[in-house]
Amino acid sequence: MKIDYDSMKKIGAFQAVNTGGREGESVAPDGSFDVKTSMSNKEGTTTPEMLFAAGFSACFNSAMVFVLEEAGKEDLHRTVTADVELYLAGKNDYNLKVRLVGHIDGVDRKETIKYMKETEKVCPYSKAVAGNITVEIAAE
Repeated sequence: MKIDYDSMKKIGAFQAVNTGGREGESVAPDGSFDVKTSMSNKEGTTTPEMLFAAGFSACFNSAMVFVLEEAGKEDLHRTVTADVELYLAGKNDYNLKVRLVGHIDGVDRKETIKYMKETEKVCPYSKAVAGNITVEIAAE
C-alpha cells in the first residue's frame, strides 16, 4: 500500500541518534531524550524493545481517545500495557511479538476489546506493524 504523504498535513517530525547499537546510547539532538541501552540488564539502561513497548502503548492509548469520543466515553481513564517479546528464528532472523492489554474504567472486557480493535485502525504504530509482526489484543 502506497501512502500519499504529500496530501497530508505533517503534525510532527522527530529524531533520535544511536551510537553503539544495543550496547550504546540513543539521544535526541535537541537534548530532550537520552537513554542508554543494553541487553545485559545493566543498571541505568533499557532495551530497544522496552522503548518500543513504551512508544507503542503511549501511541495506542492516545489513539483510543478518538475511538472513545465516538462512543461518548472519552473522559474514562484508561491504560494500555504493551508486552514486547524478541525472538530468534535463526541466524540473523529476529522477530517481535506484541501483546497489548487495555483497561478502561467502567467498561467490561468484551467492550474494551471492541474499542481496542477499532483503535488498531487508528493508531500509527498499529498500522506500521500490521502484517509484519504478531500483535495480540487483550483486556483486563
